[in-house]
Amino acid sequence: MNNNAITKYQDILNAKNILLNNIIETPLVFDFFLSKKLNSKVLFKLENIQRTGSFKIRGAYNKIYNSINKINNHGVLAWSSGNHAQGVAEAASLFNIKSTIIMPNDAPKIKIIGAKSRGAKIIFYNRNTENREEIGRNIAKKKNLKIIPPYDDKYIIAGQGTVGLEIVKQLNKINLIPDNLLVPTGGGGLIAGTSIAIKNHFKKCNIYAVEPSNFSDYTRSLKQNKIIKNNPKKQSICDSLLSLEPGKLTFSINKNLLLKGVTVTDKQVLKAIKYAYNNLGMVVEPGGAVALAAIMNKKINIENSTTVAVLSGSNLDTKILMRSLNT
Repeated sequence: MNNNAITKYQDILNAKNILLNNIIETPLVFDFFLSKKLNSKVLFKLENIQRTGSFKIRGAYNKIYNSINKINNHGVLAWSSGNHAQGVAEAASLFNIKSTIIMPNDAPKIKIIGAKSRGAKIIFYNRNTENREEIGRNIAKKKNLKIIPPYDDKYIIAGQGTVGLEIVKQLNKINLIPDNLLVPTGGGGLIAGTSIAIKNHFKKCNIYAVEPSNFSDYTRSLKQNKIIKNNPKKQSICDSLLSLEPGKLTFSINKNLLLKGVTVTDKQVLKAIKYAYNNLGMVVEPGGAVALAAIMNKKINIENSTTVAVLSGSNLDTKILMRSLNT
């Protein structure tokens, strides 16, 4: 089967069965405070409490499961600033295989420790002067390692799409139909898979990619209907969303299913982290908090509607948490 074939709804159903006993079905929680304040129904999908602290284990496990015949005793390789790294390391350990991860030397400490503690061998690179994919492909070729890509892969997208399946199930349980869905977006794997699942059940739901304002490649690409790159010299605290451009596979899905992209500033993200900590009792990392920031800053009109936002990760360095609590 071609890994670069477009992910179908059936692929997500298959992934759900594969993941069944290896991930947490994360809660969908109602936010009473924001709902009252914004005259709407606001719900959060808590992928920040997923195994490894982000949704990434879903795609990583599904990809390794479907590639197991092509993986030798040298194991797998991935490149990641941290969440995919931990997801791959954890999934590999469940299959008793080795993992090698290419990580930027400025990755959050919590993510480096998380990947190492799950048995990964880490190779650092400088994100300003080196290309992680080049480094990764060279090592993979030399050592005959199976590459587990971060987003642009049929099985990765299908695994992430199980987030959408859970949202559908949980909304049906409480008899709510979503008008809006906001999803943190880097390379676009989470939103691609989730959108396929959501649109299969709720065709009228408006789906929004949410990004840091300095890395608005999806917002601009959707507007122009072609892939637009980011300026790699720009910076943001949202380390998990700093992709250079949308994935080819993910964009081919997302351009047909998403309404548009919206952006938030680092300052707005810090306030969202603070809100989640104080009002929801939740630790949410910068990249995981962008959809919440978009709601808090009225980036879309959600009045008299039902709006779901994904909180996609919790791997937050304490210094960023302290910064947010002081905003």
